[in-house]
Amino acid sequence: MAARLERLIAFAELPNTVLQVTPYDLGERRPFDLPVRLATLPDRSVVVYAESSIQGRLDRDSRVVQPMMTAYHQLQAEAPSQTASVAMITEVRKGTL
Repeated sequence: MAARLERLIAFAELPNTVLQVTPYDLGERRPFDLPVRLATLPDRSVVVYAESSIQGRLDRDSRVVQPMMTAYHQLQAEAPSQTASVAMITEVRKGTL
């Protein structure tokens, strides 16, 4: 676990990344229970790939993509900053050594 936490800290130090860790205690305000990936394609269109315990689904339909983008941006706004997230990871890492 310590190595994984260290990798997250190294990831946050890359110049083209942003790392925000959302606490689980966000509770019902947490919009995603399963993995969701949003990708912007070269033509600037956005696709969403959502996974469940049974299957994955790729969708380009704006009626699906737009609510996912909105939920993602709300989550991003409520998540701690990168500095606070790295501090949280560092504290957890201290407990794993």
